[in-house]
Amino acid sequence: MDRPQAERLYDSGKEVTVKKLLELDAENKALKEQLAQLEKNSQDSSKPPSSDTPDQKPAKDRYPQQNNKSTRKAGGQKGHQGKNRPLVGEDEVNEFKHHYASHCKGCNKQLPQDENANTTGDFFRWQIFDIEPIKPYVTEHQAHTTICECGCETKAIIPGEVLGSNFGENLMGLISYLTAVLRVSRRGIKEFCLTFLNLSICLGSIQNILEYSSDALEAPVEDVKSKLPEQKVINGDETGWYGSWLWIFVTSTFYYFHVAKSHGSKVLKETIGDVFEGILCVDRWGAYTKYHKGLIQFCWAHLKRDFLGVINVGRKVKVTEAIIFGKTLALLRKKIMSLWYDFKDGKISRSELINKSEPVINLMKKCFFKHQHSQQRCVRTLSRKLLKHFDYLFVFIYYEGIEPTNNISEQGIRSAVQWRKLCFGNRSDAGAVLTSRLLTATRTCWLYKRSSLEYLGNVIKAYRYGTQIPSLLP
Repeated sequence: MDRPQAERLYDSGKEVTVKKLLELDAENKALKEQLAQLEKNSQDSSKPPSSDTPDQKPAKDRYPQQNNKSTRKAGGQKGHQGKNRPLVGEDEVNEFKHHYASHCKGCNKQLPQDENANTTGDFFRWQIFDIEPIKPYVTEHQAHTTICECGCETKAIIPGEVLGSNFGENLMGLISYLTAVLRVSRRGIKEFCLTFLNLSICLGSIQNILEYSSDALEAPVEDVKSKLPEQKVINGDETGWYGSWLWIFVTSTFYYFHVAKSHGSKVLKETIGDVFEGILCVDRWGAYTKYHKGLIQFCWAHLKRDFLGVINVGRKVKVTEAIIFGKTLALLRKKIMSLWYDFKDGKISRSELINKSEPVINLMKKCFFKHQHSQQRCVRTLSRKLLKHFDYLFVFIYYEGIEPTNNISEQGIRSAVQWRKLCFGNRSDAGAVLTSRLLTATRTCWLYKRSSLEYLGNVIKAYRYGTQIPSLLP
């Protein structure tokens, strides 16, 4: 509105002017709320931390020195119990080097520098750990032609599993490990093999090895997938995978990853089955509620960020209702979590947890009812969404084996997100399958504190020679 328009509005009379001012004020509030929603970050919404811009990160992360008010020096503090590398037994030492005093500190007489020295007492031990230069271990297979007494010549045949590749299963397992766990690129693996292993290998061979590893992992990973429908509790999450979606399903005994083109409920049917009889612990993504008609536990870490987000929006648009609403729910959440941790620490029983939680649950429900028709969009939307699935908030109160947060699946998918930043997803369906299988195998090994490097080598060896492939599960 320019000045002439403002003057015409003023001259039009009180009623018209007041009406227009109220319209402009409502429009201004709506725009401020939209701006506040756009400015949300991972601290007050479900947005991933990687989506935060530098100006959205907390000040303590951007300027650590300015926020560190401690006067202590860096490093271990006085009284801190240090940690030293323990000495290994002499049977594990490859080489001994003995040191003797050259001259007597009393009379300065020259002393013997070998085992003839007259030593006394215990000697001081210091061990240095190093590695020798690595050279490939090369095995050559030679097929000979044997002449029989009858004069017939018979040529030996090298087994087909040996001729399948120029590389052994230990090297194959190492390359798979570098890819999935350490997130090394194909070119990085090529450089590592040449520099560290003294082995020249081309990018095509590296890709062939990874595809072979994927084939070897098919049976144990499919075995894991087949056990998903039988689980009592599954924690699920998903993240973008450059044109696809990476899904994670975490149980008490294994991790299962799946790369799919879809972000919808049909992926859940493909992986878990048409009907799941257990409990899903997830965020509020609609695919889960559309698929599962049984018990669902919504993540309270997401709720915490939602409540904080409402408070921040209220402050930015200067709406008291949103601030009070968000602070009330944040306080009730703290009470629920306090009771939960008392239960986890053994201070109260399950029945006491239920009895003490129910008044807080009722207060939370009343708060949602009160604000479901709020004029503030963020307050109204959150109230209606949580009222619709109110029972999904408190399953962990009444059932064993359920956590209030979905942290276990978010932590499990974090390494895959780091990998995504380097590999930029997959260009083929075979690559998506490779990603799923490598992540499933290595993260499940991690769950059991099992060497994924050793497991990958054993799986490839068994697949190569047709023996029993080791299971991922104990």
